[in-house]
Amino acid sequence: MRVFLFLTVFSFLFLTNVFSLEIQGNIDNEMKVQIKKFYSENGRSKTEKLLNYLGYHFFTFNRNQLIISNPERVDDVAFHGNLIFLNNTLQGASGLAKGDPIYPETLENSAEKVRKYYFRNGYRNAKVSANIFDNDFVFRIREGKRFLITDINVKNAAYPESFNFLNPKIFDEKLVDTYVKDIENYFRSKGYFNVSTDVSYSKNDKYTFFLNINNPLSSVMSVLPNFHQGVSLIVSVEKGEKFSLRIEGIEDEETETLMRNEINKNLKGISTFNVRYTEGELEKLLREKGYINPHVVIIVKERKIIVDVDYGEKFVITKVNFIYNSLPVNKLSDEFDINRSLLYSKNENAVKRIVTDKLYSKGYVYAKVQDINFINKNGKLAVDIIINEGDIYKIDDVFVNDKEILDNLQRTATSKEVSNLLGIVRSNINSEYYFTSITFDRFIMDKDNGVDLVFKSDLSQFRLNRVISSDENLKNFVREHFFDNPEITKVKIDSLKNFLARQKNYINYSVGVIPISENKADIVLSGRKGEANEIFGGFAYDDIEQFNVFAGYRRFDIFGTAHHFQILTSYSSREKSLTLSLGSDNFFAPNLANIYSLGWKKRDEDNFEYEQLKASIQFFKTSSSFRYGLGVYAEELNFTGLTYEKDFTEKLSDEYKLIGIPVSAGSSGSYLGPVVEVEYSAEAKIKPLFQIDQNSFITGELNTMLKIYPDDRFRFKLKSDFGYISRNNGDIPLNYRYTLGGPYRMKAFDYRDIGSEDEEGNVYGGSRFYYFLFGAEYELRNNVYIGPFVEYGNAIDQWDFSNGYTDIGIALTADTMLGSIGISFAYETVGSSKSDSAFYLTFSGSF
Repeated sequence: MRVFLFLTVFSFLFLTNVFSLEIQGNIDNEMKVQIKKFYSENGRSKTEKLLNYLGYHFFTFNRNQLIISNPERVDDVAFHGNLIFLNNTLQGASGLAKGDPIYPETLENSAEKVRKYYFRNGYRNAKVSANIFDNDFVFRIREGKRFLITDINVKNAAYPESFNFLNPKIFDEKLVDTYVKDIENYFRSKGYFNVSTDVSYSKNDKYTFFLNINNPLSSVMSVLPNFHQGVSLIVSVEKGEKFSLRIEGIEDEETETLMRNEINKNLKGISTFNVRYTEGELEKLLREKGYINPHVVIIVKERKIIVDVDYGEKFVITKVNFIYNSLPVNKLSDEFDINRSLLYSKNENAVKRIVTDKLYSKGYVYAKVQDINFINKNGKLAVDIIINEGDIYKIDDVFVNDKEILDNLQRTATSKEVSNLLGIVRSNINSEYYFTSITFDRFIMDKDNGVDLVFKSDLSQFRLNRVISSDENLKNFVREHFFDNPEITKVKIDSLKNFLARQKNYINYSVGVIPISENKADIVLSGRKGEANEIFGGFAYDDIEQFNVFAGYRRFDIFGTAHHFQILTSYSSREKSLTLSLGSDNFFAPNLANIYSLGWKKRDEDNFEYEQLKASIQFFKTSSSFRYGLGVYAEELNFTGLTYEKDFTEKLSDEYKLIGIPVSAGSSGSYLGPVVEVEYSAEAKIKPLFQIDQNSFITGELNTMLKIYPDDRFRFKLKSDFGYISRNNGDIPLNYRYTLGGPYRMKAFDYRDIGSEDEEGNVYGGSRFYYFLFGAEYELRNNVYIGPFVEYGNAIDQWDFSNGYTDIGIALTADTMLGSIGISFAYETVGSSKSDSAFYLTFSGSF
């Protein structure tokens, strides 16, 4: 009995000791509780993974003690004194971001990175100092002047070329090295292989035009004398002794010339290292030119450099034949692109891989290179590549591991089709399973002379066990979204990651999934709170409204996670507005889940003015690629200054009170075809409007968009819009009637140029409209597009597609660090006499 009691007590103490965890470190008590509970249920190995997900990368387990070294984090990064470069640019150069850990060397390293960035961009006298105040990094900068190279002078030796730059060069070490190498190579080509150079510079008073394409703002600043300093680069040359160069063993003049160029480039001084290195580069060159087993020895003697070349054979490839089992000889020969050096060196494995990869891309999934025959006749090499290409197979069924996902496809089994199907399969399973990777595994021949395609993946079906996070609001928010359906899927996790990336009040957030059993997993959220406030704004200019300025304030997390409050105001020569809104974000959908707004607007439309008060509630729901919307709003409209003919004016009211119920449904997605990628979207809107003291009416619109990507840089855009109003009389407020013109539809025309008119030619708008756009865009560089467009449309009272208005134009759009910029110009080709062209400039950004 005593033995049993002893074992019981010992076992209890042992278990208590194992599962009780003492945590030391700068970590809040709530997080300690969560880590202890996780450790007690899952042990040390999974707890280490949890700590990594939570961002605690420096920790130590010592028996039942966990010591966490949690460094301080960067709260903010500020710059003072910088005129040329934006704060965002310098923050990127510093390598610092909010939430980064602070180590003893962080301050010094980041300041040195900023200094080097200035130095690389010509600011050789820039002074950079940095301090830390309560985890805020503050950089103080004295930029000085940008040094621009206006000319290069070569001294102590005759050089045939002069360097005088109409557009100066930024004083950058890499640029200087390029010119110095050219100068040294020139003298080595003349036999001065021990040439050395010394680089210095002198200031001058040359102020010439300077254009820096990568940063136009700095170009403008640098034109001014106070912002730049012209310098003359001085390259002093010491030629040293002159050597004669003789190459023995090579009779081909072309090869000898290539060897001389290689020697001039690589023999940077007569030393054992330089000589041996140059010998190796020459042997590589000779192998590429068809010399088998070349051996090069460089002998330096009495100011003579003798290059002795020995080799086994020299081949000249006369023909490469691709001989198939069934296909015609040399089919696809122009597409294999086999480097000749692989054939000279008889690298059969590399050649076989190139051939089979290309045939696989054409659908020959079981193609094999059976043999490669090298036929040498007096130094002329012919190569016969014997290929059993097999058949072109059709993909029947597609599996992930042993689960059938798609069946009876009958698609050609090419490498591109496999890539397409990978995307389709991923989208099919990401709402049912959680996985971290999915890749091609193999083809399986089926009984109907087709193949089944198999992908391999770490598919799992987990249910949520718990959410672990130091942010209690975020933890509860995520838990609520899994309440009705606790299944963890890839689409849910990806949506959660995207949601956190969009929220500007969360910094460096990451999402991890830790399996704790065969069918349960924990979701781990790490990161920190950032700024909850945002100011945004922008301006637009066009020939019609002149300047339009807008600005706003946004407050995140106003009523807990994912709610934000916004104030937006705008002002132009025609319009003044103010809107207050409150919205919430649903991380399972890319759009707002609901918006509550209250707005005021006053606008001058030339033929009338109106004032609007509007209160609205909108709800959105996204399911797969479909999006649905439902809302209700109350609106009051007051019209003044009507200038239409009397008969029409008498039909109108000065005041309208409406209740609208907008309903919308839309779909968007993409298709990656065998040749092009296509993006599509379509949305239908119906809006019943109920009026006090007037007849009710219904409006409806259909908007479609098709984007076609034939390659990485080109894209085509096809857009069509249609609108319809159920009535056509004075019960319809003027601002609801359809007109075309302005920045969104028919750019060459004024806002109220197109639409039904009274007898005096004043446009009041039609009860229906149609609009078509075709555009082509070319990506000049990352996120900078330019291209032409054509528009055709009309606003009418009866459907008639034959008498529309037409304009053509060109547009440039760019997403920059400052914000989004758009420039466009449109010219009328068929239409009214009221407008013939318009120019638009827009900018928007946040701060």
